[in-house]
Amino acid sequence: MITVTGDLDATTTAQLQDEVRAARTLSGDLIFDMAGMSFMDSAGIRVLLDAYHHARAHGGTVSVCAPRPSPRKVMELVGLAGHIPIHDTLQEALGG
Repeated sequence: MITVTGDLDATTTAQLQDEVRAARTLSGDLIFDMAGMSFMDSAGIRVLLDAYHHARAHGGTVSVCAPRPSPRKVMELVGLAGHIPIHDTLQEALGG
């Protein structure tokens, strides 16, 4: 699981990409906990899509949980929900 807080934009995506690379060594499945994320722009969407494509190519999955209304709307507007499941809670993302 990767916890994302604050703003996810061009100035912060490099740090998230590092987190994604580190998480890939532990598991092919990634959950992004976005309960503490307040903003996301296209750079953030790009990181999520890159993680999704990599996971898919290697038999893994990517999901998002607990996004706030504004970032969730961005994800829905760009069609991300058609590729990456968006769950209301971490428990849902974990299958519980």
